[in-house]
Amino acid sequence: MKISFSQYTTIVLLAIITMASTGCKEDTIIKAGITPSSDFIYTDNVIGDTLTINAKTVLDDSIATSYTDANISVVHGLGVLNDPLFGRTNWGIYMQVVPIAANLSLPSSVDSAVLILPYTGFAWGDSNSTTQTYSVYRIADNLSDTTTYYSKTYTNVESTAISASPVTVDLTKLKDSVFVQGAKKAPHLRIKLTGAFKDALVDAAKNSADNAAFLSAIKGLYIRATDTANSTNKRVPYFFLTGNADYMRGSIALYYQENGNTAPDSVRASFMNFITNGTVHYNYITRNYAGTQAQQYLQSVAKSDEVIVMQNEPGAALDIRIPNLKNLPVGLINKAQLVITQVKLPNDQSDIFTTPARVYPVGVDDAGLSYTILDRMPLSSSSPLEFMDGTAHAVTMPDGTVTTQYFINIPREVQSAIVNRKNELHLRINGTVTYPAAYRLLAGGSNSNKYYKIRLNIVYSKIN
Repeated sequence: MKISFSQYTTIVLLAIITMASTGCKEDTIIKAGITPSSDFIYTDNVIGDTLTINAKTVLDDSIATSYTDANISVVHGLGVLNDPLFGRTNWGIYMQVVPIAANLSLPSSVDSAVLILPYTGFAWGDSNSTTQTYSVYRIADNLSDTTTYYSKTYTNVESTAISASPVTVDLTKLKDSVFVQGAKKAPHLRIKLTGAFKDALVDAAKNSADNAAFLSAIKGLYIRATDTANSTNKRVPYFFLTGNADYMRGSIALYYQENGNTAPDSVRASFMNFITNGTVHYNYITRNYAGTQAQQYLQSVAKSDEVIVMQNEPGAALDIRIPNLKNLPVGLINKAQLVITQVKLPNDQSDIFTTPARVYPVGVDDAGLSYTILDRMPLSSSSPLEFMDGTAHAVTMPDGTVTTQYFINIPREVQSAIVNRKNELHLRINGTVTYPAAYRLLAGGSNSNKYYKIRLNIVYSKIN
């Protein structure tokens, strides 16, 4: 039944409903006058088996990682990471570069070519895990800047590496400035490329009348970490592709001596850069959960689980189903706040593999397709996102444990579900994609301890 705005103005009762799914043994109505001041609202007053939250872990296995916005930095992870609870993840980078000019003027002798990836200053995982080993390959297939590329999109590469040798990087030194040609440059990863590939770059740059011609000859690079079953790496760094100066954007530097001068200070560089308009990039990300605790949660056949797990996309996601909202009386929803609480298990290494800074919900329709929930509208404004919150909060629980909690405000979506008598409100919750595939969270599900279980707090004004 549809209701008008004027009907909403008739307020006869203010109530707070705390919904959680334990066979609906704690579905309650609490009068506003006796609502505890604490953030934690619990009671044994049962109003019937009508309100439930079913919480599961599902695999959200791919996201678009080729997105480019001139106002947003392109950030990609690069490396392999082993998490004892979540298994092995590998991040690789596909990218293209173009010369700074058509038919580029270069000397007859170019000494070397070096791939440059600026460091963001952020690496996720164990600070005691200190190395990654990288190789670079030439892309074999054409890429298109009008195509969306996803984290699970594999593009063929040539079998022989074009890096002069596998490069082992000391991650503890990535944050340091780099001395190049006697001057300090912003922190970046440097990988020297083979002489044969350097010659191919020079030839293509000199003989290409435009970027399209160059990209036809040099289709791009694929950078990956050495990934073996016995790899013990537990830390992955993230790199910029975009930037506003040399050594601060993804590029290849061609070094040469000016006018045949062999003096050290006569070395010059010509750059081939990643650009946001006309080149392609994406983060290729694979996960292997075999034999892990996360795999058990992903394969659970229970309707609702005690523990649910989540990662930044792509990967494990929270699948939340709230049936029976249509049985609530139609009223004005003043507040609907989903509360998700981190649980800590023995040896879960949550101090190393930290939780997301923010979690983000989307709706799931009857066909299983995702949609933007009403509380995020309009997409053109950041204000709805701020209202929804979803940021991590450190809280001290009633049992004295300090943990992380997320509050997600979704009153418009809950209001719509009630008014339109939807069979259930179905949400999917992931971490953000600022750092693709980083972070992870173990949270209380429907059957967890009462302090940690997932719950939806509703404040509404009842209508006559």
